[in-house]
Parts: sequence; C-alpha cells; structure tokens
Amino acid sequence: MRLAPLRGGRKPEVQMSPLIDVIFLLLIFYAVTTQFVMDERLKLKLPEAETAESVGINREEMSPEVKVAVDGTIWIDDRIVPESELETRMRQLVERAPDDGIILKGDKGADYGVVVHVLDVARKVGAKGIQMSADRPVEQ
Repeated sequence: MRLAPLRGGRKPEVQMSPLIDVIFLLLIFYAVTTQFVMDERLKLKLPEAETAESVGINREEMSPEVKVAVDGTIWIDDRIVPESELETRMRQLVERAPDDGIILKGDKGADYGVVVHVLDVARKVGAKGIQMSADRPVEQ
C-alpha cells in the first residue's frame, strides 16, 4: 500500500498544550474530591456521656482503636478480627506501642458481653490505659 507524501513538507507533531491542560484539570479534580471522601466502613453509634473528652486531633496522636459493632463484630485497624485471632492482634497492638493506651469503642446497640470480653482480652495481654469512648450529648 502506497501513501501519498504530505504536501507542503510539514512534519506531523503532537500539540502539548491541550495534553497539559487535561492533565492539570484531572489533577485538580482528584485533589478536590479526595479531601471530602469520608471513611464509612464502620459507623458506630456511640453512647452519650456528659463527661466525654475529645482525643488527639491528629491520627498520629491517637491511641489504637478497637471497635465493637452492633452485630458483635470486632474491628482493629479498620479490619474485622475473628474471635480466634483477637488475643494475638491485641498483643501485637500492645507490643507495638506499650505506653499507648487502647481506645475501646462499643456501639450503643452492641452486646455488652462482647464489649466486656474485648476489655478482658485487652487487660489480659497487658494493655495500659484502656479508654472507653463515648459521644457528648447534643445540647438543645
């Protein structure tokens, strides 16, 4: 197959300005939308307490969190932990940061027995400063 030569002798070229504009717009879109994405893997409805205190603002300042969902599942580091691995995972938390406490967040509708069991396991592995988490009541 024979193609006719280009007339005028111009070489084909790629226009870079439109490509840079598109990449820049995609970058801005990505940066703006990622700021508003909320982590909604596990929504807990914590019990209310008038004496509830806030924890550190930064994620690095916060102690590790152990959560008990309304259906009784236990979450550590935003992952479901089976009952058989609970003691091992709690021991790893304590060994990783022995001076940090553990924040225990139990859903308002969670089985009290499961929350007490998690508390018992945390004490058994040597956790210091176990904190129970609650929300402040909404003032009307």
